[in-house]
Amino acid sequence: MNIEEKLKKFEKVCLEMSDTDKQNLTKELDEKAKNKIDKSVDNYKQKLENKLRKEETRLEKEYNKKSMDLSISYKRKVLDEYNSEQNELFEICKQKLIEFTNTEEYSKSLTNMFLKAMEMLDEKENLTIYVLEKDMSRFDFASYGEVKALNNSYIGGVKLQNKNMLVDNTILTNLKEKIYGTEESN
Repeated sequence: MNIEEKLKKFEKVCLEMSDTDKQNLTKELDEKAKNKIDKSVDNYKQKLENKLRKEETRLEKEYNKKSMDLSISYKRKVLDEYNSEQNELFEICKQKLIEFTNTEEYSKSLTNMFLKAMEMLDEKENLTIYVLEKDMSRFDFASYGEVKALNNSYIGGVKLQNKNMLVDNTILTNLKEKIYGTEESN
């Protein structure tokens, strides 16, 4: 083989080697680029997922707050309506009871209210009896103790007091207990 053939063969081998190196380098660079792109895409996806979760949490909190606000607002309206109806019922009943105190039946009821209050007392001595001025003549209260006038706002009924106890069996207190419960009556 002469020099030219050797050079041609050398050139061919060099070209084949460079082609192989080129292919290997291209493959390696493609692999690195793919890995880098995949990593960037994964990081971007992760950031998007985190952002999405944060936005989802924010929206859920906002929804829950608005839902709670609406619920509280609705409950307040219902409670206001309930209280309004309760007050209206109280006023209607109060007016009917005021009318009732002007009847003969009330005299019997007053006597029964007094006797029931007496049953609740632990001691019956040194007794102060509170009744409306207009009710003082309906029963002989003075034979049981000292009689004092009760404020007209109580509508009727009786309060009894000894040194240890106060028994309130007035129409106003009983009405408040029936309409509002025991806490409102005080």
